[in-house]
Amino acid sequence: MNLLERAGLVRREGEAFDPDAAPASGDSGDAALVASQAPPRPSDHGAPLANEGPVADVSGLSLAQIYASAGVAAASYPAERLLRLLDGLKAMEEGTRRQAIAAMDAADDTWTIADPLHDASLKIAAIEAHAATLRAGVTQAEQDTQMTLGAVQQRQDKSVAEIKRQINELEGLLARELARGAQESAALAATLQSRREAALRELESLMRTVGQFQALVSQFKSAGAA
Repeated sequence: MNLLERAGLVRREGEAFDPDAAPASGDSGDAALVASQAPPRPSDHGAPLANEGPVADVSGLSLAQIYASAGVAAASYPAERLLRLLDGLKAMEEGTRRQAIAAMDAADDTWTIADPLHDASLKIAAIEAHAATLRAGVTQAEQDTQMTLGAVQQRQDKSVAEIKRQINELEGLLARELARGAQESAALAATLQSRREAALRELESLMRTVGQFQALVSQFKSAGAA
């Protein structure tokens, strides 16, 4: 009894029972023993159905929170305790270990092997449902992101098209303004040139007249002096 107590296999009458104690790490064969003997999982822990609306963010929950949200009640002999028991007997061969567990089950009326196995099945279903919700949340986030990216791309394409249209209009306006400026500059230059030429001709004519008058004055001044 002392050896079985140290291994966590049995407890004496009146001993405190800790069903929530954390299990020690066991080998994969021990976990397979619990899973293989577990009764069928209840159907109310299935994966979330499609088209049920937004998926809640359930990331970061502890195992206790996952079990509580799934409605898994505290077991009189939880699966974690059976895993710890198996870990305490890991030095035994698998057949001997099973016989020892069966003997402990028969010797202790406070629990049966069905208790931790049923608890394990409920917790497996709760974890799988939680994992399905996590996956559904990621899938929904991907879909929402793709929709948002599509809307962003559509808005960007529309804005770019509008900007290009405005640029084309401005380029056309610029070309027309440059052409009009060139035409006006050419017209002003031609007008100035014409005025210069006309003024030059007029000045030449005036200077000829002045020359004639000067010659006349000079001629009669010379005759008077004689």
